[in-house]
Amino acid sequence: MSREHLVLARVAVVACAAGALTAQLVVPQVAAGYAARYPEVAGLERPYVVAVVVATAAVEVALVAAWQLLGRDGEPGSPRRGRRRVEVVAGSLCLTAGVLAAVCVHAGAVAHVGGPAAGAGLLACLALVVAAVGARRRGLAVVADGYRLGP
Repeated sequence: MSREHLVLARVAVVACAAGALTAQLVVPQVAAGYAARYPEVAGLERPYVVAVVVATAAVEVALVAAWQLLGRDGEPGSPRRGRRRVEVVAGSLCLTAGVLAAVCVHAGAVAHVGGPAAGAGLLACLALVVAAVGARRRGLAVVADGYRLGP
């Protein structure tokens, strides 16, 4: 991976982290607004906000681990530590997908408030798991290759 690509990857990680932090601040306010507007679903506000905050925190853990991996480009180091970081990224993303999938299933099948968006959210969670597993496989290969990200 060239230095330019490495810088772009780090910028992407920082942008995602800023978005995750913003989401943790904005989601509770938006949920409170919807709870006030639609009192019939006001009881869902707290559990869904907690679920979103947990999912966002898991994304932040994945971003920290990804940042640490990006900082090791070409450095000799412990492959065990690198494998652990790759596993943290994949596991955190799968946790995020699981929590959000649970929200989608509850909204659509139990509370009957999700509509087609609940099904689309469930598909998006499945796609996230597939992407996390693929990224894990590629990340473990990179770590095994001594952190050489380029061809």
